[in-house]
Amino acid sequence: MKKIALSLCVAASVLVSCSDDDIPNDNNPSLTIPAEYISTDFINNVVAENTVVDELATITTAANAAEANAQSTTVAAIAYPTTLSTVTLPSYRTQIEDWLVELVAAANSNEGFINPGFGNTPDGSDEGGLLGTRLLDEYGLELEQMVEKGSFGAALYNHAITVVNGIKNGTEGFTESSAIDRLVEIHGTEVTFSPSETTAAATYSRRRSDLTNETGFFYDIRENLLTAKAAMEVGSDFIDQRDQALNDYLLNWEKSNFATVIYYCNATKDQLTAAFDLPDGADKDAALGNALHAYAEGVAFAHGFKGLSDKLITDAEIDTILSKLLAVENENPESHRFLNETTLLSDLDSIVEDIKNIYGFTDAEVVSFYVNNNP
Repeated sequence: MKKIALSLCVAASVLVSCSDDDIPNDNNPSLTIPAEYISTDFINNVVAENTVVDELATITTAANAAEANAQSTTVAAIAYPTTLSTVTLPSYRTQIEDWLVELVAAANSNEGFINPGFGNTPDGSDEGGLLGTRLLDEYGLELEQMVEKGSFGAALYNHAITVVNGIKNGTEGFTESSAIDRLVEIHGTEVTFSPSETTAAATYSRRRSDLTNETGFFYDIRENLLTAKAAMEVGSDFIDQRDQALNDYLLNWEKSNFATVIYYCNATKDQLTAAFDLPDGADKDAALGNALHAYAEGVAFAHGFKGLSDKLITDAEIDTILSKLLAVENENPESHRFLNETTLLSDLDSIVEDIKNIYGFTDAEVVSFYVNNNP
């Protein structure tokens, strides 16, 4: 009897072993992620997104030309491209329409930018002008950056949210894996995900990534999109993996955006500190203008995410950042104060700390964000 009992135990053990190790578990299939992104008709799949990215490049070129021609030739009004305008968050669209008018007025001003000095406010009759080579409004804000870099969030990311929701909801036109191509294009990458072939927001997710080791936001976004596309191609078994990959795509884009705010806060502080040590003259004006250029990029990257859905940072937290940057939404900015009050530089450090805490960035990550990584 003991032998029979022992044999039954051994048999039971073998059966359990076979059940665990040898029989596939069809309830938990695994998803194979390809190493490369493959699309059979990428160009035709991303016509709308390509139009948006191209129109943003067009309006940016016009703003650059206005700066280059400021105080030398008459600058014509700059049109807001239709498709870009359509995908832009309405509250930000209204501001861009105003900024384009003010930008042209600054370019056509007969005077350069007038620094009102410590404790003073700009004359309401001023239109702004050049400080060094940078075109500022009368308050010291470079509106070109507000139009371009702010649109990375308010237009491009906003459109990406629409595509992501269309995929999740099974909306007509978004049920096939080709819909993922749209997310590749609107971020500013293409099918090879080459760091040398980026535009728009992807240029900055690349700059916040380690190109040698292929780590960081740019590569995380590539993995997110590869995963989402693979999940859609396999079928309904992987809806959860698809949706998680889409959520991660948006979050990594958002993180790269605010890591870039960190970069520009640090760059503004460094450039202002160096400029303050220069003697008065053309070189100092150029250095101060460049510092306010970096500052405006930080303002724009932060401001462009105000009002968007599907983000980790709250609008209240963005308002705090904008307040420390003296660029509160719907109020006249006080950017000029950064030219006259060295105590404000500590607020730039405070913003870095705020963003670090919101996203859980490590000290080492923050330091890595201070570098532009280019191929």
